[in-house]
Amino acid sequence: MRCSTHSVAIAASAERVFGVVSDPAQIPRWAVHFCSSVRADGDALWATTPRGEVRFAMRTDRALGVVDFGHLGAGGAWRYSPTRVMPVEGGAVFLYTFFQRPGISDERFEAMKREMEEELALLKGLVEGQAVGPASAGPMHSLARDGLARPAWRERLEAARRRDAEDPLAALRGRFHRPAGPDGVEAAYFCGNGLGLLSTDAREALAGTLDQWRDLGFRAYFEATPRWLDVDELVARRLAPIVGAAPEEVAAMGSVTANLHLLMRTFYRPTPERHAILIEPDAFPTDRYAVASQARLAGVDPAVSLREISVPAGQSHATTEDVVAYIAAHGHEIALVLLGGVNHFSGQAYDLERITRAAHAAGCLIGADLAHAIGNVALRLHDWDVDFAVWCHYKYLNADPGGVAGIFVHERHGRDTRLPRLAGWWGQRRDTRLAMPDDFEPEVGAWGFRQSGPPIVSIAALGGALQVFEEAGAERVFVKREALVAEILAHADGLPRDRVELITPRGSRGGQLSLRVRGESAAEISGRLWSHGVLVGTRGPDVVRIAVAPLYNSFEDVCRLGHALERVMVDDNG
Repeated sequence: MRCSTHSVAIAASAERVFGVVSDPAQIPRWAVHFCSSVRADGDALWATTPRGEVRFAMRTDRALGVVDFGHLGAGGAWRYSPTRVMPVEGGAVFLYTFFQRPGISDERFEAMKREMEEELALLKGLVEGQAVGPASAGPMHSLARDGLARPAWRERLEAARRRDAEDPLAALRGRFHRPAGPDGVEAAYFCGNGLGLLSTDAREALAGTLDQWRDLGFRAYFEATPRWLDVDELVARRLAPIVGAAPEEVAAMGSVTANLHLLMRTFYRPTPERHAILIEPDAFPTDRYAVASQARLAGVDPAVSLREISVPAGQSHATTEDVVAYIAAHGHEIALVLLGGVNHFSGQAYDLERITRAAHAAGCLIGADLAHAIGNVALRLHDWDVDFAVWCHYKYLNADPGGVAGIFVHERHGRDTRLPRLAGWWGQRRDTRLAMPDDFEPEVGAWGFRQSGPPIVSIAALGGALQVFEEAGAERVFVKREALVAEILAHADGLPRDRVELITPRGSRGGQLSLRVRGESAAEISGRLWSHGVLVGTRGPDVVRIAVAPLYNSFEDVCRLGHALERVMVDDNG
């Protein structure tokens, strides 16, 4: 393509009649012709070009649009737009003409058209006398673009950025690798309840462990720093404060489902009188599958022994009160209560302390699946007297996907060496383990429930991931979680009630909010939010799940989410 040797800077005078200033250094590589003059007239901006005068519409409710876009010359379609806004005295902006020559795809042309609309929004602000900074060389997310033309959103974005500047955890965001959205800008990522983001700390820990493997081979079990023989116990000690446990009550091992089966073989001991297992409504599938199969292995019928709390009519979830009332009425039949600390579907957080007291008062044991709770809500498993718990680490703690999980066994059980269990050699007393005796003598506590040698690489990823959480401190993480969630709730409350229903209880939750949507499927809504660079999860046909992760989510992310929800749920359907 041949480029013109002329470029123009248009400086705004007080009368908003523009004069031409030369600046050849600003020629974009696709520029051909430039405007010779530009003038503002009422609600329009007029540009004089070699092909005549072109009118740019100036409306207060949207960015500038080109009224007569699509003129055709010999070489194809052409357009006019500024390539840079440069604040000089009175303001200045560059304009150029673009031709769609043969070989330029329609997709590329449409992308350039979108760039033009962004640039015209900047020009609109300049003409209206707004303080406009230099145009960014990189792409802008949809909220930033919209904020140029809609003062209310610009003010919200600026307020969010001020809160981020004051956030004591803001610096930790830079230690996470954040994926890009479809517009090339970092996505606003609200899927931490499915998979947390990779931290630089976890990546470095992984690399260091791989180097130990490379350099030491088998000797790394004895000579690495720390020794591979010790890494699972070291990381368990770091996990204990996060779940509110003594170090010996926690082990890093297995997967959630495998650990659930392992512990249920110990703690689910049905009798003819007390045989039922109580689960929550909308329990995660692995919990339902595990308890049904454990019932069959114990010789009881899941159709009779698998009990599920009912959701009262007119409610979106069963409350802690509902669970406690069921236990009070039917506890004499229940051998085991198994609940999610935070429900994966609704985001509801159960009061485990209160439910544990009710279960024990009725003679039941209680276990918890904390996959959506650890790192998301405060836990005090030892003090609450929970019998056992399982969890994963790749959600709110940002460890490797599908990596090593964790268990809790209360010390009163862990110190009972006579307790039946599915034994493995890594649960053997550590002082005799490598001697490999014929008789199994379990290590004290949860460590005595371990089975296989630890997955070294996964343990390394977990150890690195914990570094960021530990530096932040759980208390500060949860304080920021509440501030972020409050902002999301404020946005959600402004959405049409006939299109969106919050099904997460406001006073009993962690960082996840679940919205039931109407008019479109959750997948369709999620896809359109993603077009704005906002990533959320879904459950079933009509529930959108939004999870905040205070270590890497910002107030600007939440503002982008609110803007995208409004665009998708209101503007596009008004």
